[in-house]
Amino acid sequence: MMRLVRTVCLGLAVAAATLFGMSLLPHDRYVRWQAMRTEAYARLGWIYERIHFDPTPIDIAFVGTSHTMNGVDAAEVSRRVSLATGHCVNAVNLAVPEYGRSLHWIIARELLKNRPVKVLVLEVVENESRKPHPLFPYVADLHDVLTAPIFINVGYVHDLVRIPFRQLSLGFKSLFPGQFGLKAGFDARNYDGSNVDNTRIVNVGGVAITPLRDRVYPRDRLERAAQDAARQKSLHMLGAKLDAYEYRAPRYYVDQIVAEAARRGVKVVFLYLPGYGKPAGPIDDSLYRGRGPIVSANDVLAQPSYWFDPAHLNMFGAAALTARLGQDFGALYPRLAGKDSDKPLACPAMPGRTPHQL
Repeated sequence: MMRLVRTVCLGLAVAAATLFGMSLLPHDRYVRWQAMRTEAYARLGWIYERIHFDPTPIDIAFVGTSHTMNGVDAAEVSRRVSLATGHCVNAVNLAVPEYGRSLHWIIARELLKNRPVKVLVLEVVENESRKPHPLFPYVADLHDVLTAPIFINVGYVHDLVRIPFRQLSLGFKSLFPGQFGLKAGFDARNYDGSNVDNTRIVNVGGVAITPLRDRVYPRDRLERAAQDAARQKSLHMLGAKLDAYEYRAPRYYVDQIVAEAARRGVKVVFLYLPGYGKPAGPIDDSLYRGRGPIVSANDVLAQPSYWFDPAHLNMFGAAALTARLGQDFGALYPRLAGKDSDKPLACPAMPGRTPHQL
């Protein structure tokens, strides 16, 4: 019996040592950001390229979900704000599908630590999500996963157990990136450009991965979906008095983003961009209040003809929202950014590919 126990303990020790060793395997960070190839998640590779390899300035950066990715044409925002201010202002859309403040923190930190930025625009919906972003364990540094909030974090164990196999996979991909369809190094000829518009189609690598977003979602289904969502929403699973604990993880990451921006002298703006039929503002704005302006375009979001589905604007809604944001940031930007540099009004952009199906 004791021999069996010793054998089992030895096996467990070997397994633990193997997993620990796998977790320490090195890899290329550029490969890590490229490695997620699933549909629009592959935008992460372009985000890394835009931050690290494209010298085009980043004055206004949007970080958020597919609400922002599909709803904001950053190139048009750049044009409108530049015209309003008389200076070259470059906006960029760094949004990735799905909600999760953990990934927003990873993207915002990568940006703020590597590029001078004047305004960081962080998407807000009607209430924070308790869940971390599903891509967090695939993109975050090992330290980020280990030091993530544990109480209450419904994704901590889920994220942690993925690390050994992630490291092993990324190690192989770093050795042979071409075999996995990844880039060993940056090549401007194989780059999507300084701005990528996903409001008309969603595209990756110059190829459209969705049809034209010109569909208008039926109004009756839109209203019904909004009513169903309101009935099913559960804001206080632990009771309202324990919100600080229930939403500790998203609050932690928003705090990190705001603190890092403050250290870099970057102003934060909160963009309220919920789905159709949501409240006029965040249900609890205590996390944002006093930390920066909250920008909204509720009259645009209230138009049923502007929706592709209950959560996302169609191309017509995106055009209307973009025009509004160009107007709003044209007025806000001088106050937030201070005196801009004497860059010429014409904003040169790094050439890139256009989607083949446009």
